[in-house]
Formats: sequence, C-alpha cells, structure tokens
Amino acid sequence: MMSTHPQTPPCDGILLAAGAGRRLGLPKALLELQDIWMLPRLVSAMQLGGCERVVVVVREEHLGVIDARGGCGAEVLLSNPNPETGRTGSIHCGLEALESDRAAMIHSCDIPLLSAEAVLQLRHDWGQLEKPQEAVARLMTPGGKGGHPLLLGAKVVPEVRALSPETPLRQILRADQDRLLNVIRRGDPGPFMDVDTREQLKLLESLL
Repeated sequence: MMSTHPQTPPCDGILLAAGAGRRLGLPKALLELQDIWMLPRLVSAMQLGGCERVVVVVREEHLGVIDARGGCGAEVLLSNPNPETGRTGSIHCGLEALESDRAAMIHSCDIPLLSAEAVLQLRHDWGQLEKPQEAVARLMTPGGKGGHPLLLGAKVVPEVRALSPETPLRQILRADQDRLLNVIRRGDPGPFMDVDTREQLKLLESLL
C-alpha cells in the first residue's frame, strides 16, 4: 500500500495571461464572460485553492490597463518581454519570481472557469503521493481528457526551467508517464474548456 504524505507541500501559482488573443479578438488577459473580468477570478481561485503566491504574466502593454482596473489581486504581476515565443517563455518569467525549491501550479487564463474547489482537489490528491515533489499532476475527465492546471513538484521545476521558450509544456508530461498523476474531476467542465475563438466564448457564456 502506498504511504501518504503527512502534509501537502507548499505550492505557488503561475497564471499565464500574455496571449494576444488574435482569433478571439481581444487579449487573453482582458477576457470577460457576461461582462465579468475573469483574470481576478482565476487569481482568487488559485489563492483559495491553496497557492500561497500567485504570479500573473501578461504582455507589457497590459500592465497599465490592469493597474487602471485596480489590479487583478495577484501577489506579483509582471510582463513577458517576448510573449510571441510561446507559453513556456511566460512560465520561465513566472518561475523567476518564485522560490526555486517550491512546487508550482501553472494555469492559463484562456481556461477561465477554473474553481477553487478544483484547485483544492488537485493539490490534495498530489499531496497524498509518497513523493509529491517528484511528481506531475493534472486534472482529468472520467473519459480520459486531460485538463488544467498542471502541478509540478519542486524537483520537476528545474526541467521546465531548462526548456527552450518555444518548447511546449506537454513535453514534461510525456517525459515520464510513471510520475504523472491524473486526478479525476467529475461534474465540472471548467478545467477542460478553453477559449480561443468567439464561438467558444459564446459556448462558455451559455454555461454560466
């Protein structure tokens, strides 16, 4: 029988919000559903779910916009100077603002319906592993579709730091299937629905 970890290790969060949103027609950081700005809600979900510090990475031109709106509630708001290189580059920016010996939960703002309960479930199940800091965890539907966020144990984080900015994060998922924990999330479409187009935006709004 697998032994359990006596206490869930501390975890910080990185929220990726530097996407240009060209197909969507607006920047991902400013995404709204039914006139509700989603970025602060995602920050809150990660905080209430147990992330001790949340870093939001945006495009430089949106720093002032977010500040003018009163901020997004994150402990750290910073810009990716080269957002076109890809999401991994934004992850690198976020990791630079965090301590190197802690787990990191990574989420993207174009998956806007993430709840604190989903974050709590992911952290709890990951924390029950014998060696959580060596594991990668993600949410999954009962049907086998992988979702977000992605939780990286502290000993996995250096592998992400070593990736080139153009390398997709899924390479970490494929590197070692034995360390991957799939946490089944039932009755909650939020972690599995992203918004890249106007059609997807209307679909998500219809679920609210």
